Amino acid sequence: MYRKLMTAILILVMVLGMAGCGSSTAEEQQQNDSADQTPQTDYLTPVPEGSSLVDVNIDLSKQLMEQEDVLGNQIYEQNGITYGDITFKSEVDKKYAHNLLKEFLAQLKTSYSGKEITVQAVSEGNVFDSISFKP
Repeated sequence: MYRKLMTAILILVMVLGMAGCGSSTAEEQQQNDSADQTPQTDYLTPVPEGSSLVDVNIDLSKQLMEQEDVLGNQIYEQNGITYGDITFKSEVDKKYAHNLLKEFLAQLKTSYSGKEITVQAVSEGNVFDSISFKP
C-alpha cells in the first residue's frame, strides 16, 4: 500500500513539474514572437525578391551609404559564411547601428537563403556589434 501511494505521489509531482515547465506568460510569448519576426524597415527598402545577387549587393550598398554615420560597407563570402560589414563613424549611436544591422541581416537572409550569415558593425578598425544567423 505504501509503495502504491509513494508511486502515485511521485507521478503527480512529475506531471505538475512538467506542466509548469511548458507554460509561458503572454508577455514572454509576445517577446519570443517579436524576436522571430523580421525587423521593421526604418532604414532600408526591401530589395525585390528574385533579384540577382549582384543587383541585391549593389542596391544594399547604395542604401547603406545613404545612411547616417556610415562610411562604407562590404558583402563577401568566406568559408561558406556570407558576411555583411558596415563601417561607421566613431561617434555612431550603438542602438542605431544595431537596428541597421538587424535590417541588413533581414535583407541578406532573403537574398542568401539557406546560408549562414553574419553582419558586423565596425568602427575604427574594431567590430563593436555582430549578429549571426544559422539556417
